[in-house]
Amino acid sequence: TISAKSARRLAVSAQRLNGPAPGPAAMLDVIRQLGCLQLDPVSAVTPSHRLVLFSRLGTYPQADLDRLLWQERSLFEYWAHAASIVLTEDYPIHRETMRRYGRGETPWSRRVQGWIGENEALRRQVVGMIRRHGAQPARAFEDSSAQPWVSGGWNSGRNVDRMLAFLWLKGDLMVARREGGHRWW
Repeated sequence: TISAKSARRLAVSAQRLNGPAPGPAAMLDVIRQLGCLQLDPVSAVTPSHRLVLFSRLGTYPQADLDRLLWQERSLFEYWAHAASIVLTEDYPIHRETMRRYGRGETPWSRRVQGWIGENEALRRQVVGMIRRHGAQPARAFEDSSAQPWVSGGWNSGRNVDRMLAFLWLKGDLMVARREGGHRWW
């Protein structure tokens, strides 16, 4: 049995809210303890992953996070419970998710696999262009889809974006960097 005061201190400490610790190693420790940093495209003040780090580390150089992501590759973007920044050391966990997604074991992944198959030319174009020219933003690709992605929501008519996202979920592509809020694949 512990006191209420000790329990509060333990909870605050476990969430890394007990004071800043500077540097990239501390940043990795925070992400390791939290499991991931959720990415949120809406940012009234700043992107949510930066707020989470600030609440645990205090003021930190944003270049540290960029270096860990894009140069050192200690972190990468993937779908944890949502679009997230995850530890590269946890790649084996995410690789299994990628494999399962690509096998079409759920109705959703079967729908995606079917759509990718119908749009093999677009898939080849995307992968080939990245192999030849390196990372590209979505706008660099021409929409050569044979069948449009049908959605009643945000994704209708965004065939290139859907192909990039589905190849990312399967682990066939990774986000190479971000510039101006746009992912480069």
